[in-house]
Amino acid sequence: MTPRLKIVQAGMGLVELMVAMTLGLLLVAGAVQQLLANRSSYMLQQQLAATQENARFVLARLSRDIRQAGAFGCLDLQQLSPPMAAHLPAELATPITHSGGVLKLVSAVVAHDPVHAPGQRDAAGYDARWLLATNCLDEVRAADAGETLAVAPGDILIPVRQLEYRLASHNLQVRTNGAGNFETLIEGVARFGVQFGLADSSDDSGVAGAYVATPQADDGPRIRSVRILLALSDNPTGQGQLRQRQYTLVSALRNRLE
Repeated sequence: MTPRLKIVQAGMGLVELMVAMTLGLLLVAGAVQQLLANRSSYMLQQQLAATQENARFVLARLSRDIRQAGAFGCLDLQQLSPPMAAHLPAELATPITHSGGVLKLVSAVVAHDPVHAPGQRDAAGYDARWLLATNCLDEVRAADAGETLAVAPGDILIPVRQLEYRLASHNLQVRTNGAGNFETLIEGVARFGVQFGLADSSDDSGVAGAYVATPQADDGPRIRSVRILLALSDNPTGQGQLRQRQYTLVSALRNRLE
């Protein structure tokens, strides 16, 4: 008689089941931790890229506007006679100021408009604060916003605008032509510092020495360059994930340097 083999099948015991579940949980926890780390790294990289892009944008704009400050196209205010210069808006004589945390810049709009027929013009038509009519030599007439200016053939029209930059609630803001509300350019600004490089006298072209944060009232003609100190963060109060990023910009007033 042929003997029969008896096969005994045993299930998984409680100990083996607990070990398998523990190993599975460890693997899942490790995968979740890795995913969270990758997500945090991605978000930090995105915040850093956004901060750098904001810095590039605002510093490029400030550099352009600072270089233009005090530039009025073909018109040289220094060549005007005192009686003629006295009729110009006072802001044109001090095209760059910093007071009460507001940086003010005055410059001509790029476009110049030669007049071919007599008529009336106004600054609003050029998105400007003031409108000048001049022969680019020794004659100039000016009209403020809201006023009209009589023009004649041979006049060259120079629109002049005013820009104001300030830091408010960690936002860098700008306003054009002294009207309306300030508009936010970038957020997350921890510091917006302004310093001025001064020449020894109004006739010197170079910066004499160290930059000063608060020039005197009569130092306007001596300003040759401006240094902007900008600090950006994802949380300017100091609780952000990124370290505060520091940026420095030095721009020269192009019409005051040789």
